[in-house]
Amino acid sequence: MPKTQLIQCCQTLEQNHQRIAFIESASSGYLSSQFSIYKNSGADILLGGLVSYDPSIKISILNVSAQLIEQYTAESAEVTQAMAQQGQLLFTQADVIVACTGLLKPGGSATASKPEGTFFISILFKNQFYNFQYYLAGQALERLEQLTELVAKEVHFLISSIQ
Repeated sequence: MPKTQLIQCCQTLEQNHQRIAFIESASSGYLSSQFSIYKNSGADILLGGLVSYDPSIKISILNVSAQLIEQYTAESAEVTQAMAQQGQLLFTQADVIVACTGLLKPGGSATASKPEGTFFISILFKNQFYNFQYYLAGQALERLEQLTELVAKEVHFLISSIQ
């Protein structure tokens, strides 16, 4: 499957001399890996990432409030935004911070209104949060590929429209 959004986003980051960092949960580092391999520009655009798959890492490393996780669940818009905010403190040289939580596989905090395949994205760009929620069908790898393209599309749009 061609990754046109990803390629476009990487080119835009490179052309604008901007760097991106990821705080990932459900995607387990997949977003970081995909942004590192296109156009041989990984070192130019990818600052780094942190995988905080288990809630204990969100609490101990990212300093996300345990009460926030308890109130909204580890896979929620509120926790995702808190992750992006804390990511800004870890990756001070990043122009774009992308945080991701969600339900890649069965389990977690899945409910009828938040089924497996639900993802939350929070993008911090120019001190503004942009939050997204997606439902993605398919197997785990298919979901990750869709997620990568959606994140790339949103980042590209933000960089292109907010300068």
